[in-house]
Amino acid sequence: MFKYIKFLSNYLKEERKNIALIFVFVMLSQTFSLAEPVFYTRILDRFLRDSHNLTKFPTEHAFFVALGLTVLAWIGAAFAARIFKNLQQYFVNTVSDRIGINVFNHAYEHVISLPIQFHANQKTGEVFRKISKAREDITTLFAVVFDKIFQNIFSISIVLIYIFIREWRVGIIAIILVPVFIIATTFFTKRVKRIQNEINKTNEKLFGTSFEALNHIEVVKSFASEEHEVNQVRADNRITHANVKKKTVAYQQLFFVQGTIVNLARVSLIWFGSVLAFKGILNFSDVVLFGVYSFVIYQPLYDLGDIYAKYQEGVSAVDRLQTLLSEKATIFSKPNALKPKKLLGKIEFKNVSFNYSQEREILKDISFKIEPGRKLAIVGLSGSGKSTVVKLLLRFYEPSSGEILIDGKNIADYDLQALHKRIGLVSQDNILFNTTLAENIRYGTFSASQKEVSEAANRAYLFSFLKKLLSGLDTLVGERGVKLSGGERQRVAIARSIIKKPDILIFDEATSSLDSHSEEMIKEAISEVSKDVTSITVAHRFSTVVNADEIILLEAGEIKERGTHKKLLAEAGRYASLYQLQTQRKTEDFSSPAEIDNIA
Repeated sequence: MFKYIKFLSNYLKEERKNIALIFVFVMLSQTFSLAEPVFYTRILDRFLRDSHNLTKFPTEHAFFVALGLTVLAWIGAAFAARIFKNLQQYFVNTVSDRIGINVFNHAYEHVISLPIQFHANQKTGEVFRKISKAREDITTLFAVVFDKIFQNIFSISIVLIYIFIREWRVGIIAIILVPVFIIATTFFTKRVKRIQNEINKTNEKLFGTSFEALNHIEVVKSFASEEHEVNQVRADNRITHANVKKKTVAYQQLFFVQGTIVNLARVSLIWFGSVLAFKGILNFSDVVLFGVYSFVIYQPLYDLGDIYAKYQEGVSAVDRLQTLLSEKATIFSKPNALKPKKLLGKIEFKNVSFNYSQEREILKDISFKIEPGRKLAIVGLSGSGKSTVVKLLLRFYEPSSGEILIDGKNIADYDLQALHKRIGLVSQDNILFNTTLAENIRYGTFSASQKEVSEAANRAYLFSFLKKLLSGLDTLVGERGVKLSGGERQRVAIARSIIKKPDILIFDEATSSLDSHSEEMIKEAISEVSKDVTSITVAHRFSTVVNADEIILLEAGEIKERGTHKKLLAEAGRYASLYQLQTQRKTEDFSSPAEIDNIA
């Protein structure tokens, strides 16, 4: 319990004044609401019973004046109660929603700050469902706390105090079954919590599966897997529905037990009040008032099952959210990290090794230097560790040993965001957002002008493509850029990097999935934007890197050969053999591992 209170209290600090206002409005609205039955019983007791009593009402005029004043006071109390109730509801809804938003923002900020490794092991839909469900349930929980719990505690306290003052024996009857009610409610709602946890887990799985399928709709359709994906969703929904039925049964059992206890309590209170009225200890109006106030006592208790269920759902959401928030960022900026406005672009890998797990070493003792403004190419077959070099330079992962330097300083000494702002990346699978071409080019440099966007598009050789579009840069690209070809997406990604004005440019398999015409266009764009900046080109298609200042051949995570294209061809080693084979076959693929092993 304490850990939940501590966690949730962090979100209450900024709302302390508003919460105090809510409590004031609760007290005022309930005070006037509780006054209404008093006016009702006063009319019963004074005006209806004594309407013909000349001692109390000597004239008809006196009767109607007194009755009118009482009715006006009743109307005034009801009007005041409604005003304060509306103010209460306004603040409850807005404050609860703000708390839910803050929970979502905090969780989203934490998740987006986690390293690539975390996201690689998670389904995006499941993670998003966790934080969106936490927002929904915690918003509902606080709305219940501020509205029903504040209100019910205050109302029940005032009514019980009044009843005990008026007749203590009736007070004992009124309160005696409350503990029984609470114990029964707690027993049944524990079962509801267990079922709700199962519903949450299944829904997260459902969101993860369906979100992933929609996010990769091209793959789903190309493999004719629509039925498979639909069946998975149907299976998850069947499980959820079965659990919802169990939850409904549990709720109905709860409501039956609650109703039985509440009815017993109300009948007992009216019965005993009637006995006391018969003996002359209470007035008729007292019994009526106690009957009305019994609803104030027991109706909130009737709601307790729902309140407790909302509490359990909120607690369940907090549990799952805390598990998510307990994930620690393993890669982060040091205090007082360097925030360079510009880099020279000198890069050095010094005896760098890396492994994802103990069983699999990806890079082994890699060392190389790139002087500012020079162009390095890293080539090799799939799985040789080329892209891992890029991920380490971007500090998506930390090396297992060795160090990586930029301008003579370890990259761990740089602020991560500042470092990423100085590096441009164009990868094989460039994801575009479902917005305009201009906004995709501007992404990451959000303040860039339309002129800068146009210039970047031209330098990325997008001008011929843009001429064909009626809306030009305002054309929507579709989800993940599906309206564009592979070459067009690559050129948009290059324009996105250009507009950053980076000091280091990385091209990670930027042409590997393109046809020869698109490849030539991208090579021209890369050549154009790489002028005067340090660049690294990663490729397994050797023909794309012949103009690099230095080429490194990686195999099984080790540097096997290095030099210029001419030098490596002259050495007639592994690089030359692979280059020759690719040139002859016009492809980067090989028929079998044995054939590759027999080269050079």
